[in-house]
Amino acid sequence: RTNGRNLIVMDFLIHSRATPDAMEAEDDDPELDERHWSYMDHYADALTARGPTLGTDRCTWTGSIHVINLPSQAAARTFVDREPYHRAGAYEQHRIWRFSNLLERTMWQFAGAADEPRFFVLAHPAPHQARNRAPVPLAEVKQDLRDRLIVYGTLHDLDDHASPGVALAVQAPTRPALDTLLRDELTCLRNDDTEIHDWIFGGRR
Repeated sequence: RTNGRNLIVMDFLIHSRATPDAMEAEDDDPELDERHWSYMDHYADALTARGPTLGTDRCTWTGSIHVINLPSQAAARTFVDREPYHRAGAYEQHRIWRFSNLLERTMWQFAGAADEPRFFVLAHPAPHQARNRAPVPLAEVKQDLRDRLIVYGTLHDLDDHASPGVALAVQAPTRPALDTLLRDELTCLRNDDTEIHDWIFGGRR
């Protein structure tokens, strides 16, 4: 697809995992937070979804997820390399996939109420496994889950464009309720290679 300047862009999903020290830090750094938010302001029109991942206490910061439209892999890596939290040493790992956005909308267009927890799910084989994960076509997702989907799409390897996984963000009343939704309605997901992260919408607070 193209953006408003007729440049070809593609979606990337970036999962950044915090270092143990950053997870255990008790004090916020308002100056660093402001640098991060200002940096993201430059990408406001390119972002499909963004937000921190959390521990099960929903207080401990464990990393972040960004879905962003960029022209190339190199641009995605530059986005990561220049991000202020990364430059401050707060991340120990970044995983980058190309992403097909099956909802064709952003998280800000999600119509669900804001009073339930949100979760980000990454389903993909371990590196030594060859299994692919294809998402259930959106038209076949049952309405109860469709109404709760904030992000939904296919993960693609950067190099060979294989489709090893599925990514989705879901709003659900509880973690057990989420587990039931995924088990009953998305049989493409398997417990042995599915990560579920507590997650909230990103942005200035």
